[in-house]
Amino acid sequence: MDGNYFLFYAEANIFCILIFGILLLNDHFSVNKQEKQIVFDRALVAHVLYFVTDIFWAGTLAGALPRTRFAVAILNFGNYFLLSAIAFEWAFFAGVSERMPFLGTKRGRTLFRLPYIIMTTLILVAYFVAPRFWINEKCELNVSYYPLMLAAPLFYVIFSCVFSLKNANKTEDPAERKLFRTIGLYPLTVVFFGVFQLAFLNAPLFCFGCTTMMLFFYIHSMNDQISLDPLTKINNRGQLLRYALQEKSHRREDTKTFVVMADANNFKSINDNYGHAEGDRALVMIANAMKSCSKAMRYSSCLSRYGGDEFAIIVHADQPAEVEQLVRDIRRNLLDSSASAQTPYSLTVSVGFDEWDVEQESFHDCLKRADAKLYEDKKRKKERVQVVS
Repeated sequence: MDGNYFLFYAEANIFCILIFGILLLNDHFSVNKQEKQIVFDRALVAHVLYFVTDIFWAGTLAGALPRTRFAVAILNFGNYFLLSAIAFEWAFFAGVSERMPFLGTKRGRTLFRLPYIIMTTLILVAYFVAPRFWINEKCELNVSYYPLMLAAPLFYVIFSCVFSLKNANKTEDPAERKLFRTIGLYPLTVVFFGVFQLAFLNAPLFCFGCTTMMLFFYIHSMNDQISLDPLTKINNRGQLLRYALQEKSHRREDTKTFVVMADANNFKSINDNYGHAEGDRALVMIANAMKSCSKAMRYSSCLSRYGGDEFAIIVHADQPAEVEQLVRDIRRNLLDSSASAQTPYSLTVSVGFDEWDVEQESFHDCLKRADAKLYEDKKRKKERVQVVS
């Protein structure tokens, strides 16, 4: 690597550092301070520090910085330490994101750090006991150093890949499946770019690969925050309205469009009598019942949490009878789910729906009619209860 190419290499790394810095600043001013966000930011910091040490190592190779045994040892130990930190923090992020019970205890977290701690200790001991094991007389790294350097990072890479891709195959939620696959594929892609950088040392492929994949993951995460309800993991109201604006492109010419509104019955009493955590569980059960039944429809649909305990679906069907069947399926699914969960209350929904003439009226016009029918259904249920009592 000559001096001119070193400048290009350094500029490439600095550019990637700036990108990661922007992501960190955005997270710093975010109100989201969940554990997985904190772990994600630690992974970003590890990337930035690695790029910094990589610049100095490239400067040493190019002759821009003194090449002594001590400098080579310090820079490569820094590269090892930070590369392991990247792999560890990403594996930790995968475990936290996917709610791995093992990481829920202090003992579990300590055990998870052991490969990192053991290999770091071995590398330090090897340098002080047998310096030539690391570095030869020409201040070049020996081949025997690389297995020690790569052991801990590869362990965490394999863990995060296997764990995430396994969970992606197990989950039935498309959003979670996509997230888990992205988490699992990130380290594989980084390894791919790292191998290419070893083959073509002058090319700053590792930093470009890390930055490209991290931006892809970050944008995907931001899209989820914009479009998904954080509790139920279904579309939020904003996503429903965006879907409605493009309704003409979603539906087939030979199908009808219906708007379905659903509302939990006696939801306030669930919160008052059993607490808001139980109320949240009830909302998740309703969302899951509606999601499961909507998926079984012949044509595509868009399910969302409209607000509070209200849910809305844009349904495509041939006839109103199909939507009526959907409503019956939702109620039956919800009863089964409630019985299986042994909820100490009756979990039911009131539902109203109407056909939406996409060409002649707005989405809100149809939504109002569906909402009015919902309250008619709720009123009938109350009258029925009063008569029985």
